[in-house]
Amino acid sequence: MWIHSWQTTRPYAATCLIAAALALGIPGASLLAAGLQIAPVSLTIPADKKADEIWLRNSGNEVVHAQVRVYRWSQSQGEDVLAPDGGMVASPPMVQIEPGKQQLVRLVRVGPMAAPAPDERTYRLLIDELPIKKDKGKGKGLDFVFRYSVPVFIAGTAPAKPVLAWSMQQSGKHAGLVVTNSGNTHAQLADISFTPPGGKTTTVAGGLAGYVLPGQYRNIPLKVSPDLFTKGGTFTSLINGVKADTNVAPITKAH
Repeated sequence: MWIHSWQTTRPYAATCLIAAALALGIPGASLLAAGLQIAPVSLTIPADKKADEIWLRNSGNEVVHAQVRVYRWSQSQGEDVLAPDGGMVASPPMVQIEPGKQQLVRLVRVGPMAAPAPDERTYRLLIDELPIKKDKGKGKGLDFVFRYSVPVFIAGTAPAKPVLAWSMQQSGKHAGLVVTNSGNTHAQLADISFTPPGGKTTTVAGGLAGYVLPGQYRNIPLKVSPDLFTKGGTFTSLINGVKADTNVAPITKAH
């Protein structure tokens, strides 16, 4: 799950830089930030199921107001793309949760269900925590607004299997990892390290590196010198929570 926070000043809102914290999307787990707990933090809906649910719990000391929306999730040019989609809605779309209370949110597939497809379909549930207006007499201050982005998958009918191809590209002074998924289900990448032939292992992307959706590819910028990859080598990573090694050819320059 992604969490982003925006700071806004009163009485007039001013956009500031995003402060992001990342958590691995482990089904059945929950995440706590700014008083709001979400469980599970990743959801897979069977192909023949009309709806599923997620719980929001307020563990803070103030009322939480939030907007809940569903977007279709795809990837283009190696980047995530979210687009409105009428095939699934969140109910209720607006929530108000008192301290210590919880709220059930249902994800409902709208209209006649499409015929089950062999490939997985992918969505993101966005939960935007809304700022609470404070008394004007208390002067200026900061409102913190959080966005939570939960992966939602509709399972395909074929046995789920990501099929990944890894390659390296150099653009100027920067190295980039390109992972293509020709399989029928997503691949979650985390804790990526690289070992050149006869060399030392280097962590190149710690924590959650992102998802590669079925039939898509993902660009992952690496904060290490391209010189590390001139002889090829082996990436070690967690793919959907399972440790795996992948050999790659020497880095090439992007056109």
